[in-house]
Amino acid sequence: MDQGDPARDAVHEAIQAHAPRGQDAVLTGWSLVAEWMDHDGERWLSKAHAASTPTWSANGMHHEALYGDWPREGED
Repeated sequence: MDQGDPARDAVHEAIQAHAPRGQDAVLTGWSLVAEWMDHDGERWLSKAHAASTPTWSANGMHHEALYGDWPREGED
């Protein structure tokens, strides 16, 4: 975790609390995209990633999320 950024630390802890399939695993990196909307209805995206996640790795995570071979709904 990035000890200098409490908000980023809180995101890390929230993700870690939801380890997949109930596994006892350590979260080593993360990346997220958030959508925002202002009072005029204009929307935009922002990206953030763990301090431990290099930018090239965060970009790879986004690519995998879009184009990876994910299981169909109900499969796992």
